[in-house]
Amino acid sequence: MKTNFFTFCLALSFFMSVGAQNDYEITIERKMSSDKCTMGYLSINKKAVCYTLELPWENNAKNISCIPAGSYKGILRYDKSDGWRIQLENVPDRDGVQIHMGNYTKQIKGCVLVGMKADTNECSVQQSASAYAKLKEAFYGTSAPVSTPNKNITVTFK
Repeated sequence: MKTNFFTFCLALSFFMSVGAQNDYEITIERKMSSDKCTMGYLSINKKAVCYTLELPWENNAKNISCIPAGSYKGILRYDKSDGWRIQLENVPDRDGVQIHMGNYTKQIKGCVLVGMKADTNECSVQQSASAYAKLKEAFYGTSAPVSTPNKNITVTFK
């Protein structure tokens, strides 16, 4: 009887650890907000990866405001020219909110841009393609994926 219980506990802990590996948790920690932009950094599974750029807070107005604080489910999209995007689901009163490449707020309508460098004076991020590549590599576990892993994506804005 003790052996069966021990085996059950061991198996349960194994499956729980395997399940945790399938999660892809993105946290966007906002550090600066002005009337021109909102900037911060993005972490994946608690590891800082790159900087972020969003529009300023405008009461969640569609296309002109940053995203409300909270957690959102993410899904992958493959239909844009860059071939890969994370889209957020169930953002209140919004649709099509995504994390994608770009450098300036004029390139977004309520989405999040990523970059390896940030300029708070100019409200811009640079080296966006490099940051985007890091996001993809962290998701797939390789820079040359051959399949899409079954991972739950959660994006939390703080």
